[in-house]
Amino acid sequence: MQGTRVDENNWLRSWSHETYLWYDEIEDVDPACCTTPEYFNLMKTNETTSSGNPKDRFHFSQPTREYRKLSNEGVTVGYGARFRVLQSTPPRNVVVVSTEPNSPATATGVNLVRGTQILGVDGIDIVNSTDADDVKKINAALNPSDGDTHTFTVKDPGSSSVERSVTMTAGEITNHPVQNVKVITTSEGERVGYMLFNSHNDPAALPLINAGNTFLQGDGIDDLVLDLRYNRGGFLYIAQIITSIIAGSAGDGKNFATNEYNGKRNNRSRSFANAFEDESGTVHQLPDLDLPRLFVLTTFETASASELIINSLLGIDIDVIRIGSSTRGKYHGFVSTDNCGTTYSSIQFRVVNDKGVANYDDGFSPTCSVADNDYDHQLGDPEESLLKTALAYQADDACPSSSSAQVRGAETKSPQEELLSIDPVPSPYSSFPGLILNR
Repeated sequence: MQGTRVDENNWLRSWSHETYLWYDEIEDVDPACCTTPEYFNLMKTNETTSSGNPKDRFHFSQPTREYRKLSNEGVTVGYGARFRVLQSTPPRNVVVVSTEPNSPATATGVNLVRGTQILGVDGIDIVNSTDADDVKKINAALNPSDGDTHTFTVKDPGSSSVERSVTMTAGEITNHPVQNVKVITTSEGERVGYMLFNSHNDPAALPLINAGNTFLQGDGIDDLVLDLRYNRGGFLYIAQIITSIIAGSAGDGKNFATNEYNGKRNNRSRSFANAFEDESGTVHQLPDLDLPRLFVLTTFETASASELIINSLLGIDIDVIRIGSSTRGKYHGFVSTDNCGTTYSSIQFRVVNDKGVANYDDGFSPTCSVADNDYDHQLGDPEESLLKTALAYQADDACPSSSSAQVRGAETKSPQEELLSIDPVPSPYSSFPGLILNR
């Protein structure tokens, strides 16, 4: 039975003071002061890091049903297309960044791909319209609710493409966290594995194991490129699976990660694993790639559990070559907790590697700087700029001379580039956020 507003706030106060990593930095506020969402936002530190950023940038809540759908089933509402606004004012530029298989965006007759431009919707000129009502309608179409139907004018990548019209109805989309698993044979005859890894959710476990087994087939692989550019994190145990597969015997007897709490409970260490037991009790042996190094493709969206992969491998002296731009900088996690229909995520622990290190408040900087702005090639195409740079480094053990110049050009772009709407509005998390313990 749901309690009163003050009951809910008292629960938040007690829970935060018991579990929050920086509980002694929370200002003690009267639970009768305000609404429950407002009170939750007060239950965090207001301190800043040495670089001036907020100490806690990852404090959020969401409806429990949405949280469970996304974390346990990999289900979100949309078209199955991820949009990026490259230019938010006229002439606007909105493109498709990636798509999900078996979704409205990839249905026969629609066939959106990375680089498809979104020129109009329901007769509205997205590129040039200055009307406020039009902007609201554009935002609604780019951020749809379940069952919304819209007709878009689009243009596919390539100089010879022509404008066309497609109609999509938003629905529950099953996201595929692991895609494009392949082996690329280089001009030198070496075998380089590649996979796009988009989310650390429950459905990722078995595809990651299957990908590892794929890379062991035949002559195996000499190197691996793990594409984490859009992976904002998720469950810690998923990061443990893929990191253990990559490390193989190098992880034997070593800590994958240690969770450091607020002193009210004992710290907890997790070893690198050699098997995974799923919820049915079936035990899956993890393949051993035994790689001495890993290539990762990164952007500012690479966060949390994705950064844990990097930090854990560095902790056992496996070289991690980072291609792209700096990651988010999140080495804290939480046990998401349900209460009266809302799931609360509040930082409860710091995660360190086998060497006791976690020092990337401002993210991991790239080894080779490359902007994620190549929309003429699909993800996984050896000619796509980030993957092309990784393959060049793999061949020459050095960044190609063009890599740094590419990212300097991107640094001047508007912050709107990362947003899904032209006139930004508050919206739920569009992908699974965080570094989370519970399954």
